[in-house]
Amino acid sequence: MSGHALYSCYMLICQKKGLMIAQINLVCNVSAPDNETKKAMSAIYPIQRSKRRRTVAIKISQGEVIVQAPLHLSETRIRSFVQRKQAWIDKHLQQQQQHLAKLSPRYWQAGERLRWLGEPLTLEVQQASRKSCKREGQQLLATRTPRANPEREPRGVIIAWYKQQAQAWLDAFFAQWCRRETLQPQGWQVKSFSSKWGHCTRKGELSFSWKLWLAPEWVVRNVVIHELCHLQEFNHSAAFWALVAQHSSDYQAAEKWLRQHGMTVLNETYLDYHEDDLTATCR
Repeated sequence: MSGHALYSCYMLICQKKGLMIAQINLVCNVSAPDNETKKAMSAIYPIQRSKRRRTVAIKISQGEVIVQAPLHLSETRIRSFVQRKQAWIDKHLQQQQQHLAKLSPRYWQAGERLRWLGEPLTLEVQQASRKSCKREGQQLLATRTPRANPEREPRGVIIAWYKQQAQAWLDAFFAQWCRRETLQPQGWQVKSFSSKWGHCTRKGELSFSWKLWLAPEWVVRNVVIHELCHLQEFNHSAAFWALVAQHSSDYQAAEKWLRQHGMTVLNETYLDYHEDDLTATCR
């Protein structure tokens, strides 16, 4: 990426060079019971065009449909391809919606599930004279003051806990890394990014989203290594990925995990993930 390097989850709006975003409008017939007439349904899917792509593909991730197409392929041919695959789209959308239904919306209330390095934690919220947050075994205990907003205060103190723990994790990681590796960051910190996992500046400063530590530790490690490699290769070239491979043997599995689960982990509505694979691709 030009200007800066970042590690983002898979998003509909992509800023990679040579890639364009458009939309395709479809009208398809939807099956109805015998006592009902069939009606037309309008579907709008984003088209992701790339000069490197040679064929059309449909990707469904976390309930979102994305059409991937060559840069100069006509919309008529794209629409024809998508219409032929409509049954496949409907099938996998339904499957993924069923998976997403297994995730509970985040209200920051007692009994909800959070995660630390992939391990589930049960949230407990109590009233106290001072707000606080600490972990006890598989529970995350948060307190809020009597007059506080019942959702805002536990949310704030819990996020503060995550940031503190994530910073401690990074400090321990870099204490070992900097003793044995040549890639040396100028500093690191935890932030509240809404749509990316990490960021590397031209000055060699690294920053990461606190939400990253909801993921399994091996995924966290790979994201950190990804950003470290930008210290030497400030792009996503073949040389960059070769450097990543030198430092991590499972980076491709981590990339796949983030594509599958990143959207709901980063999403404030969920901040969680389901173990099932939520990605399907049709070519």
